[in-house]
Amino acid sequence: MKLNKFSIVMAMLSASVALAQGPGPGGPGRGGPGGPRAGAFGMQHQRKLVTGAPYSADVTNTTTKTLADSNVIQHTTTGQVARDSQGRTYSMETVTGGMFGQNGPKTFIFISDPVAGYTYTLNPTTKTAMRRAMHTGAHTASPESGSASPAFSGKTRPANPNMVAADLGTQLVNGVNATGKKMTRTIPAGQMGNTLPIVSTSETWYSPDLKVVVASTRNDPQQGTESYALTNIQRTEPAATLFQVPSDYTIKDEGRGGHFGSH
Repeated sequence: MKLNKFSIVMAMLSASVALAQGPGPGGPGRGGPGGPRAGAFGMQHQRKLVTGAPYSADVTNTTTKTLADSNVIQHTTTGQVARDSQGRTYSMETVTGGMFGQNGPKTFIFISDPVAGYTYTLNPTTKTAMRRAMHTGAHTASPESGSASPAFSGKTRPANPNMVAADLGTQLVNGVNATGKKMTRTIPAGQMGNTLPIVSTSETWYSPDLKVVVASTRNDPQQGTESYALTNIQRTEPAATLFQVPSDYTIKDEGRGGHFGSH
């Protein structure tokens, strides 16, 4: 079965969307400053399953790059995210600009259901949902359990003199208590042909209660500036229908080799 261009795009995005919507204090990634890119909002692959901390919020991620001729390139992603008490997640993303929104805004919907063991990528245009089985063995955590990451081997990386971290303390950010961290990275002069040091900074505000990044910014002379924020954060249980594929959608299961079959 041949996949159209939109299906391929959806597959690429869904493969990298977080299943827990809970990146740690390092930040949400290149789609949200501070870590590896994973999906339009920079959500990382599942490292933990967060239960007992329901929420919903609006989300915005903006990247801006100014070229040498003063031309400006800007990409914006807006949408809504939610997580229920069982750890199921929902993400609706509208992308403007960039490879996914170059011909006008594109909307993508992602559902992760660890209870049933599936993730879904929904195409609102064709009313189809691509279903994938989730990998098992993910670490589970509740808000009271502290760190949700599995124990490390005990090995620590040597300190990098070109990476400096600063604790920004705790403050109210977008309506929730969050802890801040600032990272400054320096590329020394001559390391990549640069005549002067290249200094980039990122600032991340992380909610220990919700186990999500609520705001972050990055300023990189090479990549431009990025800003990410959760707003209108509601800590009540989201509607159960958010985590269900609508009845008028056709579900297609992924098989080996990326083939799909209708359900």
